[in-house]
This record gives sequence, C-alpha cells and structure tokens, in this order.
Amino acid sequence: MSTSIITEKVIEDIFSADKSILASILSVNQSDLSPIARQKKFESRKILDLLYLHQNELLLIELKAVPFYTDIIEQINDYHKELSELQSQSKLIKTKINKIILVTDARKEHFIACEKEEIKLIKFNIEEILSQYYQNFRELSAFLKIQPGNWGVTRLYLLKNTLALLVKGAKIYDICQIENRSIKTITNRLAVAILMGLLEKNKKVYSLTKLGKEVLAKDDFRAEERFSAEQFELISDFVKDNPFFSQITFSIMSVVDTVFILSKAEYPIKYEIFQDFFIRSLGKDKTWAKPRAQQTGTYHFANYAEELGFIQKIDNHLFLTPKGIQAILVFQLNRSIKLINARH
Repeated sequence: MSTSIITEKVIEDIFSADKSILASILSVNQSDLSPIARQKKFESRKILDLLYLHQNELLLIELKAVPFYTDIIEQINDYHKELSELQSQSKLIKTKINKIILVTDARKEHFIACEKEEIKLIKFNIEEILSQYYQNFRELSAFLKIQPGNWGVTRLYLLKNTLALLVKGAKIYDICQIENRSIKTITNRLAVAILMGLLEKNKKVYSLTKLGKEVLAKDDFRAEERFSAEQFELISDFVKDNPFFSQITFSIMSVVDTVFILSKAEYPIKYEIFQDFFIRSLGKDKTWAKPRAQQTGTYHFANYAEELGFIQKIDNHLFLTPKGIQAILVFQLNRSIKLINARH
C-alpha cells in the first residue's frame, strides 16, 4: 500500500472523528454538515471517498494526499454518474450533488480545468490537519493539559505537623512560629495538602476533607514528624484511584508511568534518564528551562512517589514496587477511559 493511500486513510479518519476540521477546509458551518457515506462501493466496484449532506445538498468529496493530477476529474465525474443513477432509482436523496476535490497542491490551470467541470478544487495541508486534530482532541482531554508546579515542599510527610496544628485551631501565623518556618513555606504546604485531597479551603478558612480526617486519625504517634505506614497507605490509595484529581496526583502517577515506560528498554532506570524523560513527557522542558528548576521539580515528585511506595530509589537508580505496578495498571486504564470519553 502506497504512502499516499495510507495518509488518505488517516485524513479520512480525522474527518470522521472531528467534523469541525473538514468543515473548516470546506468553509462551511459544521452544524450543517452530516456524513452520509465513507468508502462507498458501487456495483461497478468503484469506491468513492466521502459523501456528506450540507444543508439540502450532497457533497461528493474525492480526497487525494498528493498534488492534483488530471485523472482525478474523470474519477470524480464517474462517481457523480453513479450517485445520479442511485438517485434515479430512489436509493439516494434527490438533490444537487456538488463535486469537491481535495489535494495537497494545485496550479492555476488545474483550478480552471475543474471549474469547467463544475468541480470545486481545494488545497489542504496534511501537517495542519494532523496538528489541528491533536489540538482539538487535547482541548477535550483535560488531563493532557495538566502540568506540574513546584511548591517547594520536598516531602509529603512535612504536611503532617502543619495539618495537625491547623486542626487544633492554630492560625497560619501561629504555625509559622511553632514550626519556625516562613509564611510562604506554610502556605505552600497547605496548597500541596489541598492538591493531595487532604484539605479544602472556603474563602480564607481551611478544613480537613474526609480523607484528611481519616489520615490524621490513623496516626500511631511513633514518629512525631512523619506519616505512619497506614497514613501513607491511605494517601497512596487516593492517588492511585484519583490520578487526575490535581496537578500533583497526576504528576506522581506520571513518575510511575515514566519508570514503567523506560523499563522496557533498560532496568533499573538511571535517574538522569528518568529526569529528562519525565520533564519532556509533562511538557516542562520550556518552563523548567534551567537545570536547577528541572532537578528540583523532578526531585520533589520522585520523592512523593517513593514515599507513597510506588517506586524505590537505590544508588541513583529507580525501581518499580509491586504497589507501583498495580497503580500503573489502574492509571493506564483510567487514562484510556478518559481518552475514549473525550472522543464522544
């Protein structure tokens, strides 16, 4: 099968999946455009590419992923005759049939030749169609636009005392005094707690979520500054089951996903290779342009994933844990469902 035929199939798939792109090329309103047939076979064994209804008229579209050549005129005229025959047999709506040829390039004389045959010749750009399809799909798929931020919180366990003090009624200023930290540090911790589903904020009032209450209730008081194993278990289950809850939960699961993807080529994963792939996969290679920003951002999310038991770091190498493998399977399933739903 030639490359042009393969490309034509791809473009047809895009037109079928996203009517707005075809409507833009045809310069019509997409709400007035309805598909009638694709790759329709006639008794003569000829196959037309696309047939649409636009308002009260039919659009016979011949798609070519190559520059214009003269034989296309004869080809589309044959299809027009076939459709006219079907109309005479009352097998197709009786209305005007407009002939349209889509090609990647054409000269002035080609437009003149088509005009004589009452054919509308339109040039299109394959790369623009492919790019537009992704952009439209990206707009529908919210998680593709999720990008991590850096709140300066190196470890999740740092949230524990801050949350405990908040529950006891301490104000942010009081917490800063008790923990000997700046307002920025404490407010960043509270922001991370919100993005982890532990805390919520109504105007200026912070309160624990159901998950936050469950987590603090599981404190075994063995380690004053750190979450217990049970507390981390609750948080990791939440992240696993709600990977698209926030920038942070998505980024944590993206750490695990990155390790999983890279493991197909080499295992365990060298941290430097992981960092480069992680930054690029999340689209942060431009916003985290400086090496320091890249190192810090990656370091924080890798720490979170390790704290939650999804990965293990040993001697500058990353390993997947049993919990991590289970989480990535759930993550891929949820991501697939979101992608499928975004198309409907």
